[in-house]
Amino acid sequence: MLKKDRNVTGIVLAVIYCFVLAEILIDAPPGEAPNNPPWAYPMIPLGAVAITFLFDYVIKFDFFKKKKE
Repeated sequence: MLKKDRNVTGIVLAVIYCFVLAEILIDAPPGEAPNNPPWAYPMIPLGAVAITFLFDYVIKFDFFKKKKE
């Protein structure tokens, strides 16, 4: 198998995105159920995949890994 160096910054931002969006989606006034459209919940994994893709292939900046000299 090929070992690909994953961009740690993208993974960390994707996890933060998942928690923040989940908190936003489940937020509702006390005693009421969240009233969100059906497409709002699939945005959690799709957004995480988009963020990791952008940091792996487009931005290519990793805040957590140091360059070897």
